[in-house]
Amino acid sequence: MQKRLVWDLPVRLFHWLLVASLLLQWLSAEIIDDAMDIHFYNGYFLLGLILFRFIWGFIGTRHARFSQFICSPNVILAYLKNLFSQNYVPSTGHNPLGGLMLPAVLLLVAIQGSSGLFTSDDIVHSGPYYQSVSDTWQSIFQWLHHTTFNLIWAVIAIHLAAIGLYTLKLKHDLVSPMLHGKKAVAKQDAIPHSQLLKALILAIGVAVFFYWLVEIAAPIPTYDYY
Repeated sequence: MQKRLVWDLPVRLFHWLLVASLLLQWLSAEIIDDAMDIHFYNGYFLLGLILFRFIWGFIGTRHARFSQFICSPNVILAYLKNLFSQNYVPSTGHNPLGGLMLPAVLLLVAIQGSSGLFTSDDIVHSGPYYQSVSDTWQSIFQWLHHTTFNLIWAVIAIHLAAIGLYTLKLKHDLVSPMLHGKKAVAKQDAIPHSQLLKALILAIGVAVFFYWLVEIAAPIPTYDYY
C-alpha cells in the first residue's frame, strides 16, 4: 500500500521534544554544573508539552485522540494473544499496548513537573510555589519530584525494549513513522493534514497559561536575611 500520513506534525514534535527535554532535565540536574536555571525553565516547557498533548488527545487529528487507542482489557488481551501469531496485523496508530504507554508517560511527567513547582535545590533556586506550602508538603513534593523521575526512566526503558522487540521480532518499524509521519495504510486510514493552525492556537494558549501560572499568579517569595 502507498505510504500516507498517519502521525500529524504536532504529535511528532511532541514526541521528540519530550525526549530532548527529559534528557536536558537529567543533564541540567546531574551532569552540568550551575544549570538549575535551565532545569527550571525546561521544566516549565515540559509541563507545557504535557498539557498540549493532553488537550490534543481530545481535539487533535484522528490517530492522536485518546479515543482511538485507549482500549478495554479484553482488547488488550486479544492483541497480546495475536502479537506473535500469523493473525498479527500492525495497528495504524498506537497499538493497544502503546495506548497504555502514552497516558502513563503523560501522568508521570505531569506529576514530576508539577511537583517541581513546589521544590528547591536547597541552595539558591526554588520553584515559584515553594513558599506557598508547609515544610511537610515541601518534603513530600521533593520526594515526588525525585522518585517520579526514576519511574519515568523505567517507562523509557520499557518503551525502548518494546521498540527493539517490534523491530527485531515483528519487523515492524515504529521509529521512522514518528519522523516523517507516514505509514503504508489504506486511504481511509490516513489523515488529510496535520491541522497546524489549530495546533498553533493551542500552543499559544498553553504558553500564555504557563506564563500566567509561573510569572503572574505565583506568590512573591519572601526572604529572611536575619
